This record gives sequence, structure tokens and C-alpha cells, in this order.
Amino acid sequence: MEMKELKFDIFKEGPLVKSVSITKIMPCMAEEGRVKLAMQLDSTLDQVMPTFASKFPPGKVNYIPHKKILTLNTHERVISFFPSGKIMMMNTRDPEEGIEIITGFMEKINQCYLESESGNGGEDLSEKLSKIGPLNLYNCLPQTNCEECGTATCMAFSMKLLSGDSTLKQCKPLLKAENSGKLNSLRELLGDQLMESLGWVGN
Repeated sequence: MEMKELKFDIFKEGPLVKSVSITKIMPCMAEEGRVKLAMQLDSTLDQVMPTFASKFPPGKVNYIPHKKILTLNTHERVISFFPSGKIMMMNTRDPEEGIEIITGFMEKINQCYLESESGNGGEDLSEKLSKIGPLNLYNCLPQTNCEECGTATCMAFSMKLLSGDSTLKQCKPLLKAENSGKLNSLRELLGDQLMESLGWVGN
């Protein structure tokens, strides 16, 4: 029996997306007792998809540029966004949890739309993302193994950066004047958008 769509009005005034509907609830094969949700936004995403994809740590992103399909490994589940506005969310406790999670993404989508409309949408970073690995990041870090970030080594920290489990602002030595060269190398490697995506807060 076909289920009736469950529509949720999230934002009264959203520049691109305002509401989301749950179109299908299916059992999740990955974990018993969880569900897979098919959802539909009230607008297409093709215009914002490259900018949206750049807002997440590289290790959490799988972006297919020519199809504009973005799959994220986040919130302990896989979420796929399609240019049509369709969303597939795996491993979800219930529809309410799914809506709670997707609301945060809708807010980010609206921010990306405003950026693109103002001409600050930025470049398509998919090619750059595919070329950045832990060693590239490690070479731009102070390499002090000081453990101030909560990780035993700078190499381990660079791997956690890519996976989104650590942020650049946790690296205190990067803020020191003697490491300005390292910071500049990092900026050159990543660019402003990716620096921000990896959690850099500073000048």
C-alpha cells in the first residue's frame, strides 16, 4: 500500500528550500530496527550542489560532478542528495530524527544559494578534493607532535582532519608566528573555502 507523503514546512521564508516531504519509509538493511527515508525538497539543487559539496570535510564527501550527486558519510549514516531535490537517508531511528537532521542541511543549502546569488558561490572543488590526502596536509602542519589537538601525532591529526573528526582550529601551533610559513602552505593547498570547511578560524 502506497504511503501518503508527510510534508514538513521547515522555514517560513527560505531563499531556496522551505519544506521537505518524506515520500517513502523503508526498512534499513544495514541495521535492524532502523529505517531508510526517501525525502523530497521543494526545490531543485543543481545550482547549489558544487558549493554545497565544498562545505564538508573531504573524507565525508563523495561528489560526482557530472551528475551533481553528493553522498555524505555523516551523523553515523549515509545521506545522498540529488539535483532534483531528492534525498535518501540511511540508518535512521524514525522520521522525526530524519527531519531534525535534514533541517540543518536545508539551512546550509539556503546559505549556499545566497552565496551563489551574490557571486560568492566559489569554485567547484571536487577535483581539488580528490587530490588532497593526509600526507599533503601533514606536510603543511607544524609537525611538532605536541598532542595539543588531542591526537598523538600530526600525521594522525591530518587523517582525522580529512575524516571530519578534527578541525584545523585544534592545531594551536598553527597560530604561532614561527609557523606562518606552514599556514601559508596550507592556504595555498586548500584555499579559503576548504580551510573553512576543515574548521579554520583565524586570519
